[in-house]
Amino acid sequence: MFRFTRFLIFPSTVLLAVFTVANAQTPQRDNRPRTASVSGRVTIAGKPAVNSKVVITEVNYRPVSGDQGFHIDLPGSGAGEDYVALTDAEGRYRATNLPEGKYEAHVSLGGCVSEKPSPNGSLVESFSLNEGASRENVDFALVRGGVITGRVTDADGRPLIARTVSLQVVDEGGRKQDARNIQNIQNLMTAFEMFQTDDRGVYRIFGLRAGRYVVSAGGDSNMALVTGTGAEFARVWHLDATDENQAKVLEVAAGGEVTGVDIRLGVTKKTYEASGRVVDDETGKPIEGASVIYTKSGDAGEILGFSLPVATPKTDEQGNFRFSGLTPGQYRLSLADFTSFLTGGGSGYYSDGTRFEIQSADVAGVEIRAKRGATISGVAVIEDADQSAKSRLSQTMIMAYSMPSSPNEVYENAFSALTPVISRIGSDGGFTLKGVRPGKVMIQAFSMSGAALSITRIERGGVEMMNEIMVTEREEISGVRIVFGKGSCVIRGQVNVTGGGALKDWRMSVTASSEKEGLAASFGRSGGSAEVDDKGRFVIEGLLPGEYQLTLMVTSRGDTNSPPRPGDGVPAPVTQKALVTKGQEAQVTMTLDLSKKNREEK
Repeated sequence: MFRFTRFLIFPSTVLLAVFTVANAQTPQRDNRPRTASVSGRVTIAGKPAVNSKVVITEVNYRPVSGDQGFHIDLPGSGAGEDYVALTDAEGRYRATNLPEGKYEAHVSLGGCVSEKPSPNGSLVESFSLNEGASRENVDFALVRGGVITGRVTDADGRPLIARTVSLQVVDEGGRKQDARNIQNIQNLMTAFEMFQTDDRGVYRIFGLRAGRYVVSAGGDSNMALVTGTGAEFARVWHLDATDENQAKVLEVAAGGEVTGVDIRLGVTKKTYEASGRVVDDETGKPIEGASVIYTKSGDAGEILGFSLPVATPKTDEQGNFRFSGLTPGQYRLSLADFTSFLTGGGSGYYSDGTRFEIQSADVAGVEIRAKRGATISGVAVIEDADQSAKSRLSQTMIMAYSMPSSPNEVYENAFSALTPVISRIGSDGGFTLKGVRPGKVMIQAFSMSGAALSITRIERGGVEMMNEIMVTEREEISGVRIVFGKGSCVIRGQVNVTGGGALKDWRMSVTASSEKEGLAASFGRSGGSAEVDDKGRFVIEGLLPGEYQLTLMVTSRGDTNSPPRPGDGVPAPVTQKALVTKGQEAQVTMTLDLSKKNREEK
């Protein structure tokens, strides 16, 4: 069992979620005093929620060896422990014997929403506990969520199975935005299942806050790209509207159910195939077993984001690949060796990718020229850390990112330029990265266990490098030494609000990033982030010594589950520098001035 806590976000707006399973780790002994407690009450429509499960999770927002990307928390890995309490006949719960730390409490009632609109619409409350503290009144006032259900059929009334349904919330000004909030759903897979039809063509979207919604199906969408269904039909809104402005607005009451929200998709659009080969750029010979990925461009030319690769077929012995079910539009193809995430090392090839357009016919003869990349090999070591940290080195992977030479390259070749080459670290500390694109290469690492290991320096031939290694075409680079250390520095802060309003009106987070310049800063090796609790406190742990820039950001308003939008009176980010030294805590105070708003036009 694992809990997925972050996403790896490429700077190209492409969102890639990678799921994998790590071997269970032997829990490390926790000798902290367990003298704190938390208690509260859970109610549904004002009545006690009897025998409801409240899960209290310790949250450690520690940087994972230089990632600002993602990590996976495994129970017993030191990344946080779960404590479970059941409510009594009055809906009250109490969890005791908790160590000092930051916590999140959540209720396992997926069909409910918070009684009042708030950042806690996901049924989560954040708080901190000092040693010996007794936190009371961490309450959950809930109401039954609303339901929208209906059926999706084709033009002849036949049910359409596993079809994606899109839901938008309509605000008072008539503006529509995606209402799919995966945070409100305990199980990530349920988030996908709930927005898909079953074998009868029926869908049922539950746990909705009272409000106004529109429902649609068909057409190109991010979710359709994930599932590979829907695009062969033109998008249709309930009730039989092909124009979004003509969609019927549904009024959903708390605990109410709106039925018969049926969508009849029209005549199937003709879909097409694209086929081609992957060949060695130098010899022209076909490459077998290469992974090919496509993305479809949006109306403005941007690459659509998605949660999983649209398709990754392996080429056959003649280097052939084929995609079907494609609708007219602009496409980009590239190599993306996602299997290296598990096997390590990479295929040894990279590609600049290619484009094609589907108009009204199949496309054949698309060719991807694969180039032999460089190889970087060496050894990873850990110093100045205890034995428990050293044992986690085998759970760490090395990634090599070829930095784009210009911002345009990020968008022109998002996957081909920014997909990392990944290698496991062997039992002897050795690693090998194959197929590295020439140019300025950033070295990162991430841990499968959430362990707070950080890269302290990188050496090549005994000479310490800065943030990158310059790599030439097909270069064989050996003797690279990556040194890890356990970050021991802490930034402990307090956020104060002035200019009217209060902490409860906003949900905030603070990010600490090491002082670097340019695009390379987003691939920095040290940093971290933390949520600001209801008392304005935050703690960022596991940092390396050095100077950091702190950025206080408002992540959502207090009266909505959605992030604030520019121009809506959003408080501007607050920045501040902090210097931390080895083994020490830096105490900082940050002020959010609500009289200074971000008035940027949307």
